Amino acid sequence: MGQLNELQIKAAQPRTTEYLLADGEGLYLRVRPTAKVWVYRYKRDGKEAKLSLGHYPSLSLAAARKKSRAEAEKLAGGVDPRLARREDQERERVARLNTFELMARAWLAQAWKDRQWSASYAEKVMRHLELHIFPWIGAKPMEAIAPTELVRCLHRIKDRGHLETAQRVREAVQHVYQHAVDVGTLPPAQNFVNNRTGGLPSPRTRHYAAITDPEKLGQLLRDIEGYKGNVITRAALRLSPMLFQRPGQLRFAHWEDIDLEQKLWRCPAENMKMREWKKRDPRTPAHFVPLPTQAVDILLDLLPLTGPTGPVFKSMAKRSEATRYMSDNTINAALRTMGYDTREQITGHGFRATARTLIRELLGWNREVIERHLAHVSDEELGGSYDRATHLDQRRQMVQMWADLLDDLAVGKKVRPKQTFTQRDEPQAASDLPFARA
Repeated sequence: MGQLNELQIKAAQPRTTEYLLADGEGLYLRVRPTAKVWVYRYKRDGKEAKLSLGHYPSLSLAAARKKSRAEAEKLAGGVDPRLARREDQERERVARLNTFELMARAWLAQAWKDRQWSASYAEKVMRHLELHIFPWIGAKPMEAIAPTELVRCLHRIKDRGHLETAQRVREAVQHVYQHAVDVGTLPPAQNFVNNRTGGLPSPRTRHYAAITDPEKLGQLLRDIEGYKGNVITRAALRLSPMLFQRPGQLRFAHWEDIDLEQKLWRCPAENMKMREWKKRDPRTPAHFVPLPTQAVDILLDLLPLTGPTGPVFKSMAKRSEATRYMSDNTINAALRTMGYDTREQITGHGFRATARTLIRELLGWNREVIERHLAHVSDEELGGSYDRATHLDQRRQMVQMWADLLDDLAVGKKVRPKQTFTQRDEPQAASDLPFARA
C-alpha cells in the first residue's frame, strides 16, 4: 500500500466505527466519527502499542511523518515511545508545580514544622517574598529563572534605599533554592544563588541608639519622671533602664512570674530571644532577673491597677487576646513624645547598651556578670552547653548598685568610676530558685 496524500486524507469520510488509513513506517490516520488523528503504531516486547501524534489538519501530513520518524528513532535506540511520552508529561507536570512561589511556600512550611522560626518572623519573610520576588518570578519554574531576573529583583529593593531588606530577601531566596535541591526537584548545578548574587554591598552596621554619657542619662531619667502620659507606660519607662532587659521581655511580663518578696522576676523561655524550637524545649531554663528595691516599689504601685494576675503592662485599649499587652512601639513612642530621636539618641532596646557600658565604666563590674544579666551566653568554648552559672547573688548586688546610681544621676549628682568589682559567687542552678516551674 502506498503513502497517503492530501486528497485521500480530505476525502476520508467518517463511518459508524473508526478505521485506520496506513501511510507507512508505522504512521496511520485514525478516522473517527468526530475527528481525524495521526497515530504511530509499533511493537514492544511482542506487544502492539499506539501513540497519538496529533489531530489533522492541525498537524499536517508532513509534520506527522516527521514526528513518526522521531518516535521510530527512539524505538530503534531501545526507548519505548509511550514510556518516554509519560516521562516527558511528568516532567512538565512537575515543572508546573515547581514554580518559585510554590517552592518558597513549601520551604517556609518546612521551616515552621522544624520550629526554626516564630510565626511573626515567618510572616515577615513571606511578606518580603510576596512584595519583592513573587510578582516577577513567582509563577516561573525554578529551572527557567535566569540569574539576571533575580538580580533585577534584588536591585529594585536596593535602589529604593533598602539594602538590608535586599540582603534578607537574597538570604530567603538562597534557602528556597537549597530546599529545591534537597527535595530533588532542582539539580545542584542550577543552584546559582549565593552570598555574592546581585553584587550587593555589605549594609552599614547600625546599633541601637543608646545614651552612654552620665549627664545626658541623668536628663533622660528626669524627663521620664516628668512624663505625663499613661501611668503604665511611665512605669515601663522607669523600669527599662533599671532592669535593662529586652523590650519584648518587659511587655510580656506576667504577675505570676514576679515574686515581690524575693525581689525576683522569672522570664520564661518563650519570651526570650532564641530559636523557636529552643523556646518550646521544656529543658530550656528561664532567665531570672533580680529586682532592686526601686523596681519593687514601681511594681507595687502598679499592682492595684493591672494585678494581681495576667500581664503587668496591660493594654488599656484591649480589643482581643492579641492586644492584651502593651504595644511593642509604646516605649519608643513615649521617648519620641519626650523629644528624643529613637534612631539617633535612645531607643527602648538601647537601654541595654546604656547599662552595659556604664555599669562597667562607673561601677567596675565584671563583664561576665553583666552579660548573664543581659541573658547572653558565655563566650567560653562550649559555654552555651556546659556553663550553667547564673551569678544571681552577684547580679542582685549589681542591679541594686545600678539602681542607686540611676537615682544619683537623676538628681544631677556627679559620679566617679569605681575600681573593678572582683567578688565571685558559686553558680546557682535554676531549680534552687523560688517559684521555679517547668
